[in-house]
Amino acid sequence: MVYAVRDAVVALPGANGLATCSDVVKSCLLAQLVANKKMQMKAAVDWYDAYLQVVDDFWIRSLKAQQHFSPGPQSGSSPLEWAAGMMTNCKDRSGQVFAAFLPHIAHLNSSVAAIGELPGNASPALQDVRLLAILALTPTSIISLYIGFQTRQVLSANPWSQAFCVEEVVGPVCIRQARANLSELLYARAREAVDLKLRDKLSDNLAKLGEITDVTCKSFTVEGRS
Repeated sequence: MVYAVRDAVVALPGANGLATCSDVVKSCLLAQLVANKKMQMKAAVDWYDAYLQVVDDFWIRSLKAQQHFSPGPQSGSSPLEWAAGMMTNCKDRSGQVFAAFLPHIAHLNSSVAAIGELPGNASPALQDVRLLAILALTPTSIISLYIGFQTRQVLSANPWSQAFCVEEVVGPVCIRQARANLSELLYARAREAVDLKLRDKLSDNLAKLGEITDVTCKSFTVEGRS
């Protein structure tokens, strides 16, 4: 199943993924809420760094990759095309599975939020766009991709597949990829506190976006948000 967890697109394995991968979902949501609050309070400069500070409390990253570039004709015009360029170097099976999953985000026609977008998207003012996708390979193993950039272009319902004019993207695009495994030792100490913090927030920040019939993403059926 594919879910919107706050503003992240999160794919969970199996029919009972939401139950078996609850640690993935809760870690992702808590990290977003903390990062959002720090940005609002101007206690952080970079949203993704603030997000990772929470994630790194429980998850051990085995891979960290980062790329900055200015969009041009050869790099494509949508965030998914930008991401595809970075994923071409992923030769192992898990990387290939994630690369196969990403294009299906384009078919999520119900609203897929961009973290930090302006309410209503009616203003041409410069805005930060932050896109986050996570694929849980198992309940304790994830691959994630973050794309951050600034634009004056009005955002569509699904910014992942939106074509952005080069002239409307201000400054470089940042793409960051990570792989991580959950440390049960570290998370066990915080599980009760995390559950308490998210007790009244989980249901309001979780929505089903679609279904993947198998781990290789060969078939994808879009369902409406519930």
